[in-house]
Amino acid sequence: MSKTVMMLWAPFGDRARELSEAVGAEEISITFLYGPRYFAPIRYVVLSIRTILLLFRRSPDVVIAQNPPIFCPLVCLLYCSLSGARLIIDHHSIWKVKTLGKSPLSRAIGFLEGVVSRAAWANTTVHGVWGRMLVDIGASRVEVIHDFVAKNPSSRNEELRRRFSDRPTICIASHGGHPLERLELEAEAVAQRHDLSLLICGPTAKLAPRIAGLKLPPNVKYVGFLDKSTYETLKASVDFALNITDEPYTLSHVIFEFAASGIPVVSSKEEVVKELFGNSLLYADSKVERVRERVDEMSSKSEREVYAARIRHKQEELSELHDEELHRLKALLS
Repeated sequence: MSKTVMMLWAPFGDRARELSEAVGAEEISITFLYGPRYFAPIRYVVLSIRTILLLFRRSPDVVIAQNPPIFCPLVCLLYCSLSGARLIIDHHSIWKVKTLGKSPLSRAIGFLEGVVSRAAWANTTVHGVWGRMLVDIGASRVEVIHDFVAKNPSSRNEELRRRFSDRPTICIASHGGHPLERLELEAEAVAQRHDLSLLICGPTAKLAPRIAGLKLPPNVKYVGFLDKSTYETLKASVDFALNITDEPYTLSHVIFEFAASGIPVVSSKEEVVKELFGNSLLYADSKVERVRERVDEMSSKSEREVYAARIRHKQEELSELHDEELHRLKALLS
């Protein structure tokens, strides 16, 4: 039986953890001076050395390496070339398109992504748009493996609702801290709804400083990073969710979490989201008045029931799709 390692250069990774568990891979998550870009040169040198040493120590037959940064798959490709192992690159995004604009550095990164993706045994990615871009640059054996979250076993908890808010309607927004996530817009859109509370969740290190610079209206509360049990129960107990972001080509992981909890979602109007979720979400442009209109719609119980039924049906479809996609991934590994 082949030995598989999942390698990523980050201190966290929901997708890496879920894929590793699904295919029985050992997840290796490493980082050094994580965060500021001015540390990037020394960070990538140190991580490259550590990665080579770790891989030769473990001697896997298959390496799944996450991009970005493309330097992680590049180093893994070096190991695979020397050891005869197979490399699968899991493109969390196309780094050139996602973060670097049209600078000379972006073109250099794009060239490197193309070279490494074509040399890999196979490539996987999180949605069809990235998949089509990989095909366009000549990447081999491209498979789309969408994120997936299993059905939330928690049920509505009135006591927990009262702990967070005494208003009739509760909305949740979960964010990871990306600067293009529109927390300010979400807060402004619900500010005049005195019958509604918006609870913003997310990592304290990234969100707390940003929240501190805002004047949140009384019906908007930042609840911090919740423990898993509380967070799962809260998602099952709220009335609907907001997920407004201007991140390009982003299919937010939290949308899958909300689908798994069976709660209606007001989402950014992004091509990659609509391609997968269709009419199971209520979409809004990233403008305060548009989001406010959607919040007003979701404040109606009858409207929420319509979208709750649609998202539950979509969760069933996602479960079937996930099984099919994992079958294809395991075929690549065999």
